[in-house]
Amino acid sequence: MKIITVAHQKGGVGKTTLALNIGYCLKHSLRVAVLDSDPQGSISGLGEYFGLDGIDLVPLDELGKIQDKYDVAIIDTPPYLSSLLPDFFELSDYVLVPTKAGVLDIMAIRATIHLLNESMKKKPNLKAGIVLNMIQHSTTLTQDIKEQLNNYDIPVLVSMVSQRVSYTRSPLTGGIFETEDDKAKEEILNLTSEILSNM
Repeated sequence: MKIITVAHQKGGVGKTTLALNIGYCLKHSLRVAVLDSDPQGSISGLGEYFGLDGIDLVPLDELGKIQDKYDVAIIDTPPYLSSLLPDFFELSDYVLVPTKAGVLDIMAIRATIHLLNESMKKKPNLKAGIVLNMIQHSTTLTQDIKEQLNNYDIPVLVSMVSQRVSYTRSPLTGGIFETEDDKAKEEILNLTSEILSNM
């Protein structure tokens, strides 16, 4: 089983939405589990009230028991610098760090990147990538932010995810692939493919 962790200590960068949509993207070819480590319980709440079509919500404390049951587990992390992040990183095969294209966002990413680098020293085969998420327009600012992010040791992914109403609604619609938004589907497909090719 491969483990993908979606992490950034800052809230509001779209971790939960990405975790769910990557899961929905993979569900047609793989057995997918999602683990909600966020005390706000966003994914757990969705699973309880709306169901998660085709992906299973697994309690965090059962992670060690599901190795043979799933092909991929996706861990959604809390919106703050949790002491559990290094543990999640060391369990993971890939860590996705989403960030908005803003100066304050790339300043906030430093602590997560530091923890990730420390985990990569202990686990050299751990892979990671930064994805620009919730992009309103691809502008010179976006390119400037991308260049700033290139100063970190973690690669910036080619794939970017835009700010779209369909993403906001996707937790309630069973994922972006249940909508008519072909652009959003393409973005998630590209992101998921890039993650898998780098694992």
